[in-house]
Amino acid sequence: MLASDNPKKGQLGLANLGNTCYLNSALQCLRHVPDLTVFFHKHSDSWIHEKPSKEATLCKAYKELVTGLWSQVGPAAMKPAGFIHYFRESLKDCPTYEHMITPQPHDSGEALTFLLDQLHEGMKKPLNINVVAEKTSVTYGALMAWKEQVAPNYSPIVDYFFGLMEVSITCKGCSKVRCKYEPFNMLKIGFEDQKKSSLEQCMDYEFSAEELDEYQCDDCSPDMPKDSPNPKNKRPSASIQRRIWRLPQNLIVILKRFNPNGTKCHSDFEASSVQRFSKWFAEKSPECSKIAEYNLQSVVDHHGSANGGHYVAQVKSPITGKWNVYDDENVSTMKDGNQAYLGRPSYILFYRKV
Repeated sequence: MLASDNPKKGQLGLANLGNTCYLNSALQCLRHVPDLTVFFHKHSDSWIHEKPSKEATLCKAYKELVTGLWSQVGPAAMKPAGFIHYFRESLKDCPTYEHMITPQPHDSGEALTFLLDQLHEGMKKPLNINVVAEKTSVTYGALMAWKEQVAPNYSPIVDYFFGLMEVSITCKGCSKVRCKYEPFNMLKIGFEDQKKSSLEQCMDYEFSAEELDEYQCDDCSPDMPKDSPNPKNKRPSASIQRRIWRLPQNLIVILKRFNPNGTKCHSDFEASSVQRFSKWFAEKSPECSKIAEYNLQSVVDHHGSANGGHYVAQVKSPITGKWNVYDDENVSTMKDGNQAYLGRPSYILFYRKV
């Protein structure tokens, strides 16, 4: 489906149906994830739930949209009216995201998060996972956490986008370390420098240790009350350290551009087109993704302020290897088609493991 002698195959824009650039840009990046597109084209029918549901209907609408986009030759544009209808129908049962029902500008990162979740929900089913590791090993704990949290609700979305995070808490009273493992499908990283930052600086900032005051340690302070006026009964402090245990085949990185106070971080940004993430991995992780290289495949840009603006997508063509700009219904090749432009507008990065 993604191979062709015609360099214009699949180079179709998406019509803006009333402030839908936030969704169009996310869709253009997502449909250029090879694993996901091939899966929906060839194998999704056996996974999408037969029992009617809004999630299953959205899965079918996504398949129809992506198949249509890749079966035509540009320059042209499609009207994603059907998909947007079912997208908004799915929002009605989700209080966290239902504000996106209105035909107003919305957050592309939120739309992407919701869409991936719905695709997962529309196909999930129990999976039998056998854990083979020494029970006393750190690896066993990570594998068991993966099994307990993933196996009951597995879908191919897990294979394509889910990683595992190690969260360790070190008590400063007794030095006891406790670890837990949490699945994730996106890395959200913030800016320490509001003027200019690199991907590495943002990752360093996001993965730096955090301090906890009055930590209730099960070993040295299990019964100590919080905010005790007696220094002898005061709970010890602790530090929290997040480290990557496993990365997925396709890594989505969201830059924390939009602040809770309603402002936007306009920091300049740079990143390599080829990236390794081993620096931020847990030391004991044996996962092969620890040393893998990841290629930048697409970028969602946001031009404007927190109160309004416009989204576009930069995408590397799987057919020509050149970078194209998808600005709603308009598609054009970048001036330097050999690389993406990264800077102040950069918001969401899609990486793919080599």
